Amino acid sequence: MRILLAIVHHWNPEGGGRHASLRPDPGPRLEAFEQQLLALQRLGRRQAQLNIAAMAAQPANQAVQNDIQIAVITDGEHHLIDQLHGSYHGLYTLVLTAPPTARHLGFEAQRFLASRLEAGFDLYGYLEDDLVIHDPWFFQKIDWFARAFGPERLLLPHRVELVNQPHPVDRFYIDGTMPADELQRVIPTPGEPLVVAAPGGELRFESPGNPHAGCFFLTHQQLLQWSEHPCWQDGDVSLVSPLESAATLGISKVFGLFKPALEMASWLELQHWGNSFHGLLGRNVQLPEYGTQPEP
Repeated sequence: MRILLAIVHHWNPEGGGRHASLRPDPGPRLEAFEQQLLALQRLGRRQAQLNIAAMAAQPANQAVQNDIQIAVITDGEHHLIDQLHGSYHGLYTLVLTAPPTARHLGFEAQRFLASRLEAGFDLYGYLEDDLVIHDPWFFQKIDWFARAFGPERLLLPHRVELVNQPHPVDRFYIDGTMPADELQRVIPTPGEPLVVAAPGGELRFESPGNPHAGCFFLTHQQLLQWSEHPCWQDGDVSLVSPLESAATLGISKVFGLFKPALEMASWLELQHWGNSFHGLLGRNVQLPEYGTQPEP
């Protein structure tokens, strides 16, 4: 598939420290950004298998290779582009914008994607700059969902946080259920669950208790539909902040939003880099009770 991705990238060392993008140490944000770019590169066309007999590399994974073009959306001032290792510089195009505030960069990314509609990409994607895709079938699953259930429904992934050592919660899905009144504003009428038969069981997709995913991926038809809707670029930032609103609020006004049911959350997920949400466990969030490891 031909895929255009707009990554919203921001770093301000004097931003107050609430998020990694607003802290003096650029290391964590830089690592997250590089891991994001590297993971996307792995979903592209440079995939091969070793042919031992011929001592040559031959193409592999042709069914899931993608032609991915990446645009990094910045305000031209608050970014880490100059600190990226040189090997990453050929992986993206830098797009300089002038948002009213850094938190409005997402709306600039929306506008950029719509400006490329005539290029006819199969998928148009929006990503915050700390999301890492590991699943080789990620984009094919989104494309399948759109074909199976129609352009009026949009599938979003679960964001999962991973840690680098054993932990009472090794996979932590961070977009938990929102307060009911807040969710009602974003999804006033939840869609009925969608269930399809699959080898080994059923695939179940539900109207999410929290539609935010820090990203979205639209077919050409869906982006065109949104860009022609009265809500397009309406400036509504009423969901938490302009950042969350740009990622989630606009699409909620046009499409029925779905995520994989929680019991199969990993069917479509991406990593939220870092472990900041794990810090809530055992302090503000009660840990689940698991049995002890059985004796061998």
